Amino acid sequence: MRELAVLVVIGLGTYAMRAAFLVTARPEPPASLARTLPYVGPAVLAAITLPALLAPRGAVTIGDTVPALLAAAVTALLWWRTRSLPLALFAGLGVSALAEIVLR
Repeated sequence: MRELAVLVVIGLGTYAMRAAFLVTARPEPPASLARTLPYVGPAVLAAITLPALLAPRGAVTIGDTVPALLAAAVTALLWWRTRSLPLALFAGLGVSALAEIVLR
């Protein structure tokens, strides 16, 4: 029952935040909010990605963290150098698999 109450409160809060822009007569958000909006996307992406890289299985261990970090580094470097996302992703996947085999 407590979980349901939490979900309802979260849902109402989310709806209230979205409806606030519809209720106001201003077509644009306030200036202070508009300055921070460009940083929301990168912050959310970092909040999702960094824990997955540093603790892929819930804990920081050499066997799990190093392959993920190596794969991310290789993927970022190859994408930066070649601008070919498929090449970078497949290379990162290969490095991750190879590093897991070597480190286990």
